Amino acid sequence: MRRSLVHALVLALVGLLALAGCTAPDGGGEPTPSTSPSPSSTPSEEPSPTAEPTLPWGPTEADLEQAMADAADLSDEEAAGQVLIARYGGTDPAIPAELVSELGLAGVILFSENVSSFEQVVATADGVQEAVAETRDWPGIVSVDNEGGIVQRLSGESGPWTTFPPFQVAGAASGSPDVVSAAYEAMGRELLASGITMDFAPDADVTVGPSDVTIGTRSAGSDPDLVADTVVAALAGFAAGGVLTSLKHFPGHGSLNVDSHESLPVLDTSTAELASGDLVPFAAGVDAGAPMVMVGHIAVTDWDEGVPASLSPAAYEYLRDELGFTGVAVTDGLDMGALTVTHSDAEIAVEALNAGADLLLSPGDVRAARDGILAALEDGSLDRDRLTEAAGRVIALVRWQAELADEADVGADDVGAAGSAVAALEAAAITVVAGECSGALAGPRIHVRGGTADAWNAFADAAQEAGLEVVPLEQEADTDVRLLVSGSDGAASADVAIALDSPYPLADSPADTLIAAYSTDATTMAALAQVLTGEASAPGTLPVAVGDLPASACA
Repeated sequence: MRRSLVHALVLALVGLLALAGCTAPDGGGEPTPSTSPSPSSTPSEEPSPTAEPTLPWGPTEADLEQAMADAADLSDEEAAGQVLIARYGGTDPAIPAELVSELGLAGVILFSENVSSFEQVVATADGVQEAVAETRDWPGIVSVDNEGGIVQRLSGESGPWTTFPPFQVAGAASGSPDVVSAAYEAMGRELLASGITMDFAPDADVTVGPSDVTIGTRSAGSDPDLVADTVVAALAGFAAGGVLTSLKHFPGHGSLNVDSHESLPVLDTSTAELASGDLVPFAAGVDAGAPMVMVGHIAVTDWDEGVPASLSPAAYEYLRDELGFTGVAVTDGLDMGALTVTHSDAEIAVEALNAGADLLLSPGDVRAARDGILAALEDGSLDRDRLTEAAGRVIALVRWQAELADEADVGADDVGAAGSAVAALEAAAITVVAGECSGALAGPRIHVRGGTADAWNAFADAAQEAGLEVVPLEQEADTDVRLLVSGSDGAASADVAIALDSPYPLADSPADTLIAAYSTDATTMAALAQVLTGEASAPGTLPVAVGDLPASACA
């Protein structure tokens, strides 16, 4: 199994990194030689302690060395389990605990079908951690997809958690990075207080707009730099909240019109074009210390024609060699159609590890995946050194998360406490695209047209609470307000047009005042009403291109 060789290689790597740390501050020239104490020094002075070199994503080099050594000491069965996160059925906390115990898994992922209450989620997390503690001295992984919007497993609909808007709202609020960070710190604290240690967010995809059939409002926007800024702010928030995060879906799913849940999408784009577009947020996130990158099931013609990035050595080489990523590379769900139509679960697991993946997410049959890894070790088609490297990175990752959790110091009272942070995020997102940037934009008497019945009622309630009078259409009003939702006729007449979810209908509106609000919830409506009365500004910017409209009339 060559475990001693792995350990030796790790020690050599750490030694080289330590030597690299001796170069001149500008990175060029020869190492600076040691010198005698300066004349101002006295013999009694102690030398300054040297800080332990820290990896970009958190742990120290010594932490990683120890994790690699621990991984090398695992049996093949233990090492194979340590790189797998399983999906399971039902809400019984005993089921995932037994699965983790039986197969020695790194952990599990919860979907909506696995969530029935706060207490049940906590019991599930506790059971997994107890099962892990029976055989190892590092924590297990309890993970979830919780981006906000349509991808949100723990929300007000499933329990006491706060419901978050789509990530595109954060893109609109990206000019207020502290507000963005505070919102995702609050989300992280709610997740951690529920026993969740890993969240597969934020989404670093750059959307191309309405033709983007899969990502849409899960993306922060259509401008790579705006998405990058939003991702970096969210990463900082999640880390402060104590949970691990994962940039996704490398190398970028936002420009594709094929859903990788169903079949294999292809990025027939040059690497140079990707580097100036889709890859910009990933590069920024890696530079900011993202601990994980989720590699998507997307074939990049310029890298490895016809091969999903999740199974492509060229994709992992680009991630590590070109972007400088040193953390954990996790696959997108291995039960997705882009892979399963052509590969068995065992083949997928082995190919992903051989390509460079460290953590394998939700194989269709986790036992078959584990057994496939063991069979490949036996026949030599998977090198034990590669498995040890992957498991070692995962061990370092979960130990570091435990440190983040201690620093976050959360409690049960954090659950459901993110409402004010969400309200601030939504208020920072509201965008005046055309019209005045101060003073009252409507009223005092207004007509309200359009929108769904629920949106109309929510807006009318907020408007009246803010001091605007909503009058029947047969009565005279000062301002005609039209609410636009996805599919609305944007060309309908109005004095003020407000896009409540998708901003795209604003492109056709003849209204003098155009506002994008991005959401229909009560906190957005309250913030919107404050803008209309002139009590608050609209600091947001359009996160996506909407016709020829400017990103903001108030920039």
